Amino acid sequence: MKFATLAVIAFITFVAWAGSPVSQAGDGRNLSSVNGTVTASPGETYGTLSAVNGNVKVGNGVTAEIAKTVNGEIDVGDNARLGEAKTVNGSLDIGDDVGITGNATTVNGGVEVGKRSRVGGDVTTVNGEIEIDGAEVAGKLITRNGDIDLSDGARVRGGIHIKTKSDSSWGWGKDKDEPVKVHICSTCIVDGELRFDRAVELRVDDGAKIGPVIGDKVTRR
Repeated sequence: MKFATLAVIAFITFVAWAGSPVSQAGDGRNLSSVNGTVTASPGETYGTLSAVNGNVKVGNGVTAEIAKTVNGEIDVGDNARLGEAKTVNGSLDIGDDVGITGNATTVNGGVEVGKRSRVGGDVTTVNGEIEIDGAEVAGKLITRNGDIDLSDGARVRGGIHIKTKSDSSWGWGKDKDEPVKVHICSTCIVDGELRFDRAVELRVDDGAKIGPVIGDKVTRR
């Protein structure tokens, strides 16, 4: 009888946790949510910030190892420090003066990186625009269906790769019919190669510095 009672209590406790908007791990460093928004308080330090069906909001000056969700956006405040940021169905909005050691990744959503921020790995999306505004990306910009816009002195050290559906093992969906648009501003730099495996409209403003352009379906504007 006692065992049955304890089992019922354990089950009720689990259901209550799963249905709650936000839960916090016992060590006080990890925040997680199943159906709801995870909010990291400004200036605090965390381990993992994670959601399943919800957004992850990283306050100004937060330090965390990883921010991740499945169905939701990730909003990173100014001066935050992260190891990695990733979502599947949602956008990544990275503020100013942010440092991300690893990759910034989404599948169905756009990526915006603000002024003076730095991403140490790749910035990757399948179906979404990539906007790098005065920031630095140490790795590559990788997409399939998303336009790319580099502005205000942005620098991409690893190059740009626009993939085709046939060679991509990540993501899903139909390739859009019109060419992908890539714009590189007059004060922007792309150190690596610009590899285009599908039709692209490339606009490079006077003064921009870029690596070799590889692809036989490139229209220069």
